Amino acid sequence: MEAKEKEINTTTSLATRKKAFMVRKLVHLFTGLLILLLTYTIERHVLFILIIVGSIISFVTFRFKSWRLIHQTDNKSLGTLFYPLGILISFQLLADLPMYYFQSALMVLTVSDPLANVFGQINKRNRIFRIGKDKKSIYGVMAYSLSNLVVLLVFLPHVLLADVFFVVALLLLAAYCEVISWRGSDNLSIPIGLALFFIFQHTQQPDFLFVSVVLTVIGAGAYLLYKWKLLTRYGSLAAGLLGFYLSLVAGWNWLLPVLFFFASSVIFTKVNPTDRKKKSQLGGRNAWQVVANILWALLSSMLFFITKNELFIFFFIASVAAVTADTWASEAGPLLNKRSFSVADWKMHKAGTTGGISLGGTAAALAGAFLISALSYNWFFDAWNQTEIALLTLSAFLACFADTFLGAFIEGKLHQLTFFRKQQKPESITPNDLVNLGGSFTAWVFFLVLYFLVL
Repeated sequence: MEAKEKEINTTTSLATRKKAFMVRKLVHLFTGLLILLLTYTIERHVLFILIIVGSIISFVTFRFKSWRLIHQTDNKSLGTLFYPLGILISFQLLADLPMYYFQSALMVLTVSDPLANVFGQINKRNRIFRIGKDKKSIYGVMAYSLSNLVVLLVFLPHVLLADVFFVVALLLLAAYCEVISWRGSDNLSIPIGLALFFIFQHTQQPDFLFVSVVLTVIGAGAYLLYKWKLLTRYGSLAAGLLGFYLSLVAGWNWLLPVLFFFASSVIFTKVNPTDRKKKSQLGGRNAWQVVANILWALLSSMLFFITKNELFIFFFIASVAAVTADTWASEAGPLLNKRSFSVADWKMHKAGTTGGISLGGTAAALAGAFLISALSYNWFFDAWNQTEIALLTLSAFLACFADTFLGAFIEGKLHQLTFFRKQQKPESITPNDLVNLGGSFTAWVFFLVLYFLVL
């Protein structure tokens, strides 16, 4: 009797979830089509106010039981919150561009995304694959891409569609925005991602053959890094976004040093059996680790494009050289030495201990700092200035030691904080990430001091 009641409750619950799913998709479809109609009939500023009002209503009613049928999901999705927010942000981003850009992004979200969900439910001969914990399907991706193509043909002018590689690049980006989604975040990533792409196209007018190749390589590379457990899901996403920025926005001079750092890190991970096993168990480096290693270099490049001050090129080189030196020291030290000297208690410990210094690790740090400094300087300036390369090398080398001291005296105290004791998930930030951020930042400080003392 109890088993039958349980079966009835399960069936009822499933029917309720399906009904909620259909209601939610119909509401999104109706809302998107209504906004599309309004783009032809009212002024931009009026439409902007209406979108703001709709977004507020969606957020306010999210917890109301009377609105549960619209907001309810079976996978803790926040899609009903991301949906109006994505439309609002994309509309504002595209405020100064022709309306057909916003209309295209809106229809991809309104029509193509629901079609991916509908066709993804087909069971017969449909291949299911996972991106992290989320399930995706071949039919869903195909329906989404074909629908996107139709949307582009309907809304974008022929002068844009004449460039086949523009269409290919746009379809690739739209597919990435949908595939990488989590808990309904595609309702946010799709309109914002497409809006940024349209801004990039309208202002930069790039070579879309090159853009298509870069997107293909970055997508394949990010997937393989995740598949090989070198990076977690969001670690590979962060690396992909970084690669997109450096290759398409910044340029090869900025990309090559970072690429050299990541490649050498992967090689050391593969060579070191202990470290490889540890990274495999954790699923690879997460997004916080990627950001901790590259944040200051990324900020340096952005500041250079804003100010055109060459000092930020030196900051960039010093930052990448510092994280390369630290990685080489951490990975090569245990391979070359079995014991290390701890700066925390001035005693010998097993190699690889936080705050430890070894002869092999020190030599590897100096080699990594010099290689990045020398090669990067040549890539940027097409010259060899021994004094400036020496300053960059020394700055990165000293930053590596600063990282060691921070690890010895600060990291342990951070581990004792309640916040970090609760952070047990693979994608969580750790005290070591903060130590890496602090250590790599000192490369700026050391270079600035040495630069004004010597030059």
